[in-house]
Amino acid sequence: MTQTVSEQLALERLARKHERHLKFARHSPREQRFLPFVEDSRIPEIRDAVIGAVAFFGLIGALATMPWWMP
Repeated sequence: MTQTVSEQLALERLARKHERHLKFARHSPREQRFLPFVEDSRIPEIRDAVIGAVAFFGLIGALATMPWWMP
């Protein structure tokens, strides 16, 4: 189904008029547009980096202390 330009403009005007009541996948109300998402905060990144570093150095430590003749 193709829309004419006038139909598309009418739908956009209607969406702007009733912005608070409509839910769009890519759009937020004006008051919420600049709120950070949960995954945008730096706390989980730092926590994941620390967990990764501990796991990496644990693996290096295990390999360094492993006897060379073990299969």
